[in-house]
Amino acid sequence: MSGLNIVAVYLAAGASKRMGRNKLLLPLGNGCLGSKALRKVVSSKVNHTIVVTKKGDQLEWVDPTLFSEAYQKKWSHTSCSSALKGQSASLKCGLKKAKELNADAIIVLLADQPLISIVLIDTFVSLFENHSSVPFISSFYQGIARAPVLFSKQMFSSLDKLQGDQGARKIIRQSGPENGILYEWTDACLFMDVDTKQAYERIKKIYKEKSRLF
Repeated sequence: MSGLNIVAVYLAAGASKRMGRNKLLLPLGNGCLGSKALRKVVSSKVNHTIVVTKKGDQLEWVDPTLFSEAYQKKWSHTSCSSALKGQSASLKCGLKKAKELNADAIIVLLADQPLISIVLIDTFVSLFENHSSVPFISSFYQGIARAPVLFSKQMFSSLDKLQGDQGARKIIRQSGPENGILYEWTDACLFMDVDTKQAYERIKKIYKEKSRLF
């Protein structure tokens, strides 16, 4: 191990406007949708995971086993009072906590991408351990940079300047994609998010067919 402190920022503060209900509580497999990617993250090689929610979230969507002694030290929860201002506000809340943990890098993950894999997360950790001077490592699929994205601490000041729903792609464009690592994946499932009822139905079908993989 390199000794680098890599912290995951798990964004779970969305308003679920298009879904019409809290999508993190939607059933998926034997639990809630919002807990699926979280379990992957806390089971990965990241040093710690910060779960960012909007104010008042009671974490009912988190699998009870993740509160057990085996997992409770691997993650922490922070409430973002400004979450309604957009994704950048939630990201900055998580970044603040990551700085307090003296993070060398953060990996930004979205709670509504339940089919993300431990392999993807651990690949980013390993890449950064071997290329710690790069400003970012981004998932890349069909020519587009996508979450999850790893940002080294040299990018933290740029992340703090984001506004509204500006996200990782803006930072990557500003930094120059050629200056970081765009790691290409071929599995579309990894990047499927639940923004609509139709998307939820598609993910339920995939999860049922390939549950052993997730």
